[in-house]
Amino acid sequence: MSDCKPEELLIAAIADMLTGLRHVAVGNSSPIPGAAALLTRARSKGELRVSLLGSRKHTAFTDGGKELFDCAAEGRIDAFFLGGGQIDGEANINLVGIGEYPQTKVRFPGSFGSAYLYYL
Repeated sequence: MSDCKPEELLIAAIADMLTGLRHVAVGNSSPIPGAAALLTRARSKGELRVSLLGSRKHTAFTDGGKELFDCAAEGRIDAFFLGGGQIDGEANINLVGIGEYPQTKVRFPGSFGSAYLYYL
């Protein structure tokens, strides 16, 4: 057994699952999937296109979300990662916010985009 950290193991496992894809996009608050996408790109010798939203270095998008949604609608994104605001023990995910709508105490970033991308 190696002395790797849990996050390093997650990065390597996700990178293995991304092998063979053409384009992976990652939201602002997803550092582990972002690192996995960059690792996969390095392993593929640059063949994988990686779009890290909010990064100036690792995206070709000039207008972030709008271009991401266009790419997704056209079928040009093979995988997209969102940060989970709340995830329970049964893997139920809350990507919207905490509290009763419409007076939520906390609203998670990307809550509109997650619903939109789900249907694409």
